[in-house]
This record gives sequence, C-alpha cells and structure tokens, in this order.
Amino acid sequence: MKLPTRVRYAVRAIVELAERGDQRPISIRAIANAQDISPKYAKQLMNRLQRAGIVKGHAGIHGGYTLSRPPDEINLLEIYDALDVSVKLVPCIRSASYCERSGACAAQLIWQRLSEELAQILRETSVGEMVSYQRSLRGRR
Repeated sequence: MKLPTRVRYAVRAIVELAERGDQRPISIRAIANAQDISPKYAKQLMNRLQRAGIVKGHAGIHGGYTLSRPPDEINLLEIYDALDVSVKLVPCIRSASYCERSGACAAQLIWQRLSEELAQILRETSVGEMVSYQRSLRGRR
C-alpha cells in the first residue's frame, strides 16, 4: 500500500499548525517552508482541510491558518476524509461492481479486515498525539 502524497503532506501541515499552538495564524509560506511543501500545493491542501472544518482560514496581512479545534479533538481519519482518500485498500472493497469475483474471492476477507484496522488506527490517532511524538523525536537529537 502506498500512502498518497496529499495525505502525508496534509498531516505534516496540520502537525505544524498544532505544534505552534494557539498562536496567531500561520501563513501558507511558513507552513510550506517548515514542511518542505510547495506553497501552491500547501494552499490546495489547506483549502480542502478548511472546507472540512479542520482548519480555519484568516484573511489579511497577518492571515493564515489555525486549527479549528484542539489537536486532541482532530483524528487522522478526518484528514483522510477531507482529502477524499479511501482507507479501503483495494477497489473491490470499495465497490462490489468493480470485480466480477467480488463475493467469491477469499482475498477479499483480508483486504476488508486490513481496511477496517487501518480506519480504526486512524480514528484513534489524534493530531495531539502526533505533536507529542514529534516533540519527543526532537528531544532525542
């Protein structure tokens, strides 16, 4: 399974916002520079996260983005959903009409179980937890 780039970058951007706390809004340029993401791509991601209610956009000269809720109240599954990324690992799990073998394939069992486990892990992992881990990594250097 390959994790889509947009999910990896969005999680990094959200962790960046969360790590800076309840400070003033963080500009797209600052987020992009801190996380090695192009500003244009970061803006696209933040727009989607804003539409999903995960971040708030602030206009003006000192504008940028803040989290819409505390980091412990935002889970990683919400980010997947905001970006329209399915946790269902194979197309036949997403739609029975995708494969003529659907319903008669033993492999479907494992793909379904893996998809359910992935969703559960993402649902149980908060942005706050990611921030704590990020800080512990910095402490090891």
